[in-house]
Amino acid sequence: MDKKILKWNLIFQYGWVLTNIFNSILLLPLYLLHIDATTLGVWLATGNILGWMTLVDPGVGEVLQQKIAELSGRKDNLEIGKSIGSGFIASLFILLFAVLTGYICYFFIGRIINKDITQYPHLSMALVLSVISTGMSLVSFSLSGINQGLHNSAQVAIASLLANLTFLLVNLIFLFSNYGVLSIAIANLARALFLILYNLSSMLKVLEKRDIKIIANLSHFKHFIRIFSFTSSSKIVSGLAYSVDMIVLARFISPAMITVYEINKRPLNVTYSLIGRHSVALMPLISHAKGKGDKSSIINLINIQFRFYSYATLFAAFMFLLNYDNLITAWTGKGQFAGNVILLLLVANFFCSLLCTFMGNVGYALGDIKMNSMFNIIRNICYGVLMFFAARYYGIIGTLVVTLSMTIIADFFFYNYRVYKLGYLEMSLLKTSVSPWAIIIPLSIVAGLGCKNLVDKLMPANMYFSKLIVNSGLFTLFFICLVLIVDSAFRNIIKQALNKYVLPLIYKFRSI
Repeated sequence: MDKKILKWNLIFQYGWVLTNIFNSILLLPLYLLHIDATTLGVWLATGNILGWMTLVDPGVGEVLQQKIAELSGRKDNLEIGKSIGSGFIASLFILLFAVLTGYICYFFIGRIINKDITQYPHLSMALVLSVISTGMSLVSFSLSGINQGLHNSAQVAIASLLANLTFLLVNLIFLFSNYGVLSIAIANLARALFLILYNLSSMLKVLEKRDIKIIANLSHFKHFIRIFSFTSSSKIVSGLAYSVDMIVLARFISPAMITVYEINKRPLNVTYSLIGRHSVALMPLISHAKGKGDKSSIINLINIQFRFYSYATLFAAFMFLLNYDNLITAWTGKGQFAGNVILLLLVANFFCSLLCTFMGNVGYALGDIKMNSMFNIIRNICYGVLMFFAARYYGIIGTLVVTLSMTIIADFFFYNYRVYKLGYLEMSLLKTSVSPWAIIIPLSIVAGLGCKNLVDKLMPANMYFSKLIVNSGLFTLFFICLVLIVDSAFRNIIKQALNKYVLPLIYKFRSI
């Protein structure tokens, strides 16, 4: 497998998430200062409804990435050209349907959340612009998927970083000019435009270099429609299911409480994206290797990368459990922490969902699109029904319990089984990756609680940021040492990487 491509895939995935994290950390406190809390709460709730317009996207970008990467492995330029042509046609229809769906949702938003949106400053215009920017974002995802499939990962990475910088600058300019929530909508529109223009121009350069012609073939498009019939149904059901909690909660709890809940979810959500992007970065390489018939390298890649991925997930979960109250208070001020019960459920969902995401993305990259989509349809119909009653009668805690239960009962079993059934998951190798957890998890709990209690006793109660830094530093050193001591296979992987990449740089530096 091309390690240079993997490097750029990782830069793209992590760069996109890290810049989003930076933007969120910087902007959310500014939103709280410059936007009325009730207006911001309604904006967050209505964002889930406008998110319904993304349901018209049947996953064109993901399908194009998987198919084009596999075709590139086979060096089938004719089929690549047909796939891109079909993707262009599909993207045009998606844009039209997305905007139409968005405007229909816009006219019914007030009734859905039982609030008069005209009472909130700039909200109506912000929602209109969001309809346009969301539709354009869907087109940009298709173009990014094509570039990823073509292994044009460097340009995708550059585009994503510059687009998020554009979003930040535009947002700050309009936010400080007192445009309120409208500043967020304008910034989203600017980012979507930039992504479309940059990805399109870089894609055309690659096609010219590789002498690939874009072919609009009706029979090929009909074949794509059959694939999208499954992915589209899956996305529609999933999108409706995952937005129903906030929509129902908006009817029964105050907008201010929605803001508090969103604040408490935000660090976990952005970290989820950060870690989850690791598996997304592997997908084009897995699809390309499958096209070449290189099964052994795929199995080796899955086992090595799952080790890194699982330890990153464990580490992040422990860090949140130990520091979340200090993190939220230092970030947004007193009174914004939602409590330990909600924290425990959020972190449990975070940990279990990430493990399932890894195997789910592997299965998708291997071409198991139809089975993944059928599972998601059935799973999320059940999820949506349960979520409606949980949100209505048990509030925030009820929605979190339902999410955790579905992840453990359904996702964990299905995704692991499918990759195993496809012949790319060796249980003996997976067992060696998971078995060290029996030592690492209990020792980390003891050490983490010890660090927290020690820091709380030695430092004043109001030094939230300082306690966060000291506690995180102590636990990080402990966790790294513990993993290297307990997991010999992981220790060897790190040792080989140091010998190959770090030591040559040290020797080169000394020779200067």
